Amino acid sequence: MIEVDGSHGEGGGQVLRTAVSLSAVLREPVRITGIRSGRPNPGLAAQHVTGVMAVAELCDAEVDGVHVGSKEVVFRPGELTGGEFEFDVGTAGSTSLVLQTCILPAAMSKAPVRMTIMGGTDTKWSPPIDYMRLVHLPIVERMGVPCEIDLVRRGFYPEGGGEVTALIGRCADLRGIEVAEKGDLVGVAGVAYAQNLPEHVVTRLKHSVLKGLVGHAEAKVESDIRTGRSTGAGVVLAARYGNTVIGESALGQRGVRAETLGEACASGLVETMLSGATVDEHMLDQLVPYMALAKGGSAVVAEELTGHAETNIWVAERFLGGRFRIARRGGLVEVRAD
Repeated sequence: MIEVDGSHGEGGGQVLRTAVSLSAVLREPVRITGIRSGRPNPGLAAQHVTGVMAVAELCDAEVDGVHVGSKEVVFRPGELTGGEFEFDVGTAGSTSLVLQTCILPAAMSKAPVRMTIMGGTDTKWSPPIDYMRLVHLPIVERMGVPCEIDLVRRGFYPEGGGEVTALIGRCADLRGIEVAEKGDLVGVAGVAYAQNLPEHVVTRLKHSVLKGLVGHAEAKVESDIRTGRSTGAGVVLAARYGNTVIGESALGQRGVRAETLGEACASGLVETMLSGATVDEHMLDQLVPYMALAKGGSAVVAEELTGHAETNIWVAERFLGGRFRIARRGGLVEVRAD
């Protein structure tokens, strides 16, 4: 059984998510200890419980210690068979993080997987669901993972109430991804959204984003205005290149003007676009499990090696050995898996 120290490095829920995902794909039992031990509320939160139990259902795993507050989990995977599943975080916990945990095991199942996940779609410290749709999926699809995400309802903190469905097809061959250069810029796509707020909030968000991108890229930003159980707003942008996609997002906060939010999102995207990086910092750590398992070499270039990415590499190497190499070049970092 593989032993993983859940307090290593960044020490958050990412250790747990990556460990159970790789355990399911490789059919290697794993024990994760010290889960989130350095956090203000240590142990498993509701979204971590849902993520582990979701993967457990995908592979008919035997699990021990999976409850809110638990600092140790034992995961004994079975066979990945496919099918239809429904998971409810029960709070505003991130549906995106549950999806991150499930997509790779689902793609390695014997049959397609259709899942419905209820919880938060746009929450702090996790990728918005539109980031998953506009940035994450196009990149992993290049590696052979077919996936579609449908946003049914948005959910914000603290009420939640969001719902997404995902259809993950079978990955016949997980291919490496070599992205030393971005390629030509195709354009910027995005979505500005608000729920239970006046329409002008989205109009101001879009205007400030487009203003911030002037001189850098042509952009097409959609408006998404809804009513629902919870209230919030935000914007997600995706710069599409010939070889990759670079993303940026900003989530609304009480007291922060729509103009400020849009300008910050546009500015962050432009900074990454001009840096020479081929993936943004969030996609870097999300790609690590795929790169670790893919056939053939993979390489991406980032502005820096974040704590999340470094920790994810450490977890992947507990299962697969020292596949990763890090090289500094011209103020950037190349992350390569052989």
